[in-house]
Amino acid sequence: MQRRIAAILLASAAVVLAAPPEQDRQAILKMAGNFKVTFDFEETYPIAPDYKPLSKPYHEEAVEVVTIAEDTPERITLQHLLVVGTAEKSHVIKHWAQIWTWEDLKVLDYAGSKGADAWERHTPSAEEAKGQWSQLVTSVDDSPRYESLGKWTHEDGESSWISEPTRRPLPRREYEARDDYDYLVVLNRHTLTPTGWVHAQDNKKVVDRDGKKYVLSRETGLNQYNHTDDPLAAKATEWWAANSGVWNSIRNFWLEAGEKPGGKFSYETMLDGVGISKKFKELEKEKPDAEGVNKALTPYLSTAS
Repeated sequence: MQRRIAAILLASAAVVLAAPPEQDRQAILKMAGNFKVTFDFEETYPIAPDYKPLSKPYHEEAVEVVTIAEDTPERITLQHLLVVGTAEKSHVIKHWAQIWTWEDLKVLDYAGSKGADAWERHTPSAEEAKGQWSQLVTSVDDSPRYESLGKWTHEDGESSWISEPTRRPLPRREYEARDDYDYLVVLNRHTLTPTGWVHAQDNKKVVDRDGKKYVLSRETGLNQYNHTDDPLAAKATEWWAANSGVWNSIRNFWLEAGEKPGGKFSYETMLDGVGISKKFKELEKEKPDAEGVNKALTPYLSTAS
């Protein structure tokens, strides 16, 4: 009897120890808010012998609202919403989402290349996931882009999360313009700052085709999110209030699809002449319930998934 009580107490203690640190949770939640964002990327030096880095750095600015779409003890979802235009004529673009999961035992590793997106279902051991958060980054339609485990640290007044080396699809800023590399391998760092937060990236552009694999060049990226009181942000808040229901269902559909059994995960972008992007527009307009979303999107999942 005493052994049984001791075992129960030990199990209870393990559950308590496994709870995510509140300091981690608060750091993630502090990335929500209204921001003026600058996006800066620069190819810093070549690796391939005949490659010349781009001479002009990439720079863009935007107003972006990051809203808390989900907040549970072990998962937090932050939805990004871009606002473009002027106060008289503005437009809201549903941007990416970041889904944070504590000690995640189901991770999607990007295993595709340009024009052939695919993911591998990775199951870290409890020991590998211990003390770490996964960050799943989604596309604008909430389908997965990339995911990685990493650990939040809070030292000397700095709160940062650093990913493992993470394979990623080509960035949207280069997807249409370039065909000379196949994917990125990235170290992502999220750090809180006095005025908001930054997303710093150390990128390798990788060529992986025709039986050859090599690094084309290195690139640095810095996305700076600084709090703003720009009135354009209100447009995004209104848009999310009107559309969050259906997009929460769409996000949950992708999460459940990614966590199904099997080694591979992929989906079709065209089915019976109807592109999946058109299907998302229909869902946003019609706003069906979760069952309706699942019925509309399930046929697009690849049979190998």
